[in-house]
Amino acid sequence: MSSSAPAAEVLEPVPEPAAGAPAPIAPSPGPAPPEPASKPKKKESPPPVLEEESAGPPPEEGAPAWVMTFGDLMSLLLTFFILLFSMSSIEVEKFKAVAASFREALGEEGTGVISEVPPPMTQEPAKPEEVYVDSGAGQVSAAMSDIANVLQQFVQENDLSEQVDVSQDDAGVYLRIQDMALFRPGSSDIEAASVEIVQRLGLILQAIQVPLVVSGHTDDIPIRSPIFHSNWELSAARAAGVARLLVETGHEPQSMTVEAYGEYRPIGDNASPEGRAQNRRVELYYSRQSIEDTMRDRGLLPDESAGADTPPAQGGDVPAATPAEPGTPGA
Repeated sequence: MSSSAPAAEVLEPVPEPAAGAPAPIAPSPGPAPPEPASKPKKKESPPPVLEEESAGPPPEEGAPAWVMTFGDLMSLLLTFFILLFSMSSIEVEKFKAVAASFREALGEEGTGVISEVPPPMTQEPAKPEEVYVDSGAGQVSAAMSDIANVLQQFVQENDLSEQVDVSQDDAGVYLRIQDMALFRPGSSDIEAASVEIVQRLGLILQAIQVPLVVSGHTDDIPIRSPIFHSNWELSAARAAGVARLLVETGHEPQSMTVEAYGEYRPIGDNASPEGRAQNRRVELYYSRQSIEDTMRDRGLLPDESAGADTPPAQGGDVPAATPAEPGTPGA
């Protein structure tokens, strides 16, 4: 059984247009068929958040944590400097004096501006005597402190703190003895129990070897006695009695002065019993001037009358002597 092959389609050749002939016009395609309307797209929902992605600390809000620590540190520093400033003090007068000295030394004319060419310094170097005078003032103050310490030690060793007082100021050194420690009311006779105390004190004062002032004082209550007609006389008799006992112990009478003030130099209020008790007293007084003069006589300070060429001699301080034994008369 034989099969026949399909007949091949024979294509006829397209004749080429002749030269100069117009090209055939191809038929224009017809209008495009309308596209079918697209359906509206559905709104896609966001992908669900997985639990693993939401885990972790929430994001920080506001300033970082170190700002709090930094703020506390700044507050503490501010408080510290305010405290330093509040404790500082400026003495206006001293500051003005220093400023004036600087202006004078630097050649200013009071305008507050340093002159361009300051004048040469004409101040001469300090002379030796000026240095000695300055150091002498310190030596006198040191000697006063030594005397006060010696007297205070005597008071403590003899348990007299309630009846005897030692004090020091710029004028000198004081030892004040209340009247009840030495006398009966209205009397100038030293009681027997107090004689030994005064004698021991005399040995200490003899060793100091500085001119001494013994003064008597009373309160303002008028005295009624056939012996003493006024407090002035009573204070004079009491001061003289103490001075006499000190001289008998060995103190030089030439270096002792007796004074009486009565009620006219009180140190307490006479309106109270305590103040009147303070005013009834016998004072032993070393003046600063007498201490300075004694040191100058001993060569511990420069002699003002001899000029400034002689420096002070090297020596000890006041007091310079050793107390003698009780009962031994002094020179």
